[in-house]
Amino acid sequence: MKVVSTILFTALLSIFLIACSNKKSNISNNNEINVNKKIETIYINNIENDDLNLKEQLKKELQKQDNKTIAIKKDKTDATIKTKILSSNMNFEYFYKPTNTIKCLNYKIGNNSRKCIEYGNVKIPCKKKEFELKTKIDLVSKDKVLFSKVYEQKFSKDICKSIKYSFDPTYYLPNNTKELIQKYNTKLAKKIAKDSIKDINLNTL
Repeated sequence: MKVVSTILFTALLSIFLIACSNKKSNISNNNEINVNKKIETIYINNIENDDLNLKEQLKKELQKQDNKTIAIKKDKTDATIKTKILSSNMNFEYFYKPTNTIKCLNYKIGNNSRKCIEYGNVKIPCKKKEFELKTKIDLVSKDKVLFSKVYEQKFSKDICKSIKYSFDPTYYLPNNTKELIQKYNTKLAKKIAKDSIKDINLNTL
């Protein structure tokens, strides 16, 4: 009788341990699925002060990805792209650029004549326009940040006067600054959209 009881107890204990082991295994598998869940549908939030069409550029780049789909509704998506434009500027700078033309820079005048006492390279006046766009792009899922990066793009353009204006360095600030920023920084926004979607795709395979 004692032997039968022992066998029965051992069998019940084995069944209990197997059940617990299976339950623990199921919990582990569920956690692994949650961690490794792929991001397939992405919603793009509206961007404040987006006069550069950055949201539309993000959509276009996202549509090029075979493994990603744009979500129409925010509540039916795996993740959301949140973008903030940190700065969108144009810097204006004056400078002199040396040329290969040598000219008399200083004369000595006397007895109704003048003599060159200093030669040097002629410098021409130039202006430099530098456009800069900086944004912060986050990929968020259920209040958890999956990806975050600050992107910065710059573009510069130099304009110089000809040698005959070497002694006339007059330049004026452009009166269409807003239009210029929108024109060139829209191109920078396109580059940022391309780089950011590429990075997001690599980090959410």
